[in-house]
Amino acid sequence: MNQTRMRALIRSAAAAALAVGCATPLHGQTLLRMTPAEGQVSRYVVEAETSMAGTVMSTQSLYRTETITSVTGDAIEVQAVVDSSAVTEAMPGAGGPDLSGVSYTFGMDPRARVTGLTDAGTLSAAAEPAVRAMLGSSFFELPEGEVSPGDSWSGQVTTEIPAGMGGTMTMETDVTYTLAGLDGDLAEISLEGTVTMSGSAGGMTMDGTGSVSGTAIFDTGRSRLDSHDSVLDVNINAGGMAMSMQTTTTRNIIS
Repeated sequence: MNQTRMRALIRSAAAAALAVGCATPLHGQTLLRMTPAEGQVSRYVVEAETSMAGTVMSTQSLYRTETITSVTGDAIEVQAVVDSSAVTEAMPGAGGPDLSGVSYTFGMDPRARVTGLTDAGTLSAAAEPAVRAMLGSSFFELPEGEVSPGDSWSGQVTTEIPAGMGGTMTMETDVTYTLAGLDGDLAEISLEGTVTMSGSAGGMTMDGTGSVSGTAIFDTGRSRLDSHDSVLDVNINAGGMAMSMQTTTTRNIIS
């Protein structure tokens, strides 16, 4: 083989190697989607603690069973039953309503975005706003397209939060999610974002700003969350009085 042909072959091999190298990031990409089977049952324990100015105001622990009741196109319906619930509170009403034994149905899309309460079931008039707020502040959303570890995507949600004394606050969140890693069927997703709140309670105008951070483990094989934890820190101004509030929430699969 003459030297000219040899150099040409070397250049071709180098170009091919470069092309393969550039294409490597595409390998290992995955499409994270909720595609559960109808009838799938998941049981969770959910725990939350809320503190104000460093003082614990309430804790809540509940066991919840979620059943996929229908999957139609991009619409997924989930029936939730609270098997048991325990609430402690520093003052009456600080921990919210007792949800023991209630059932309700909510919708979500394939990106795990909650679309709302579709059937209030056995929720009382006091419990329904609390459950709507809980669904709207799930702090979880899957990406639109395929992602690799290190890729990020954003999600925005507006939720109405009961503020006591007949008042409500509007909470707007802007969260950045990052695929931290893949381990078999398990995708670790970190979340970090900003929060703004505004509303009124007891005739007082209230507003606040803060942050949210946490981690979720999504089971790609069973299309469900294995675990989710979040810390919500907000500084609130209520009628000229400043206060800080922190809510820590964990959700873990049992079966």
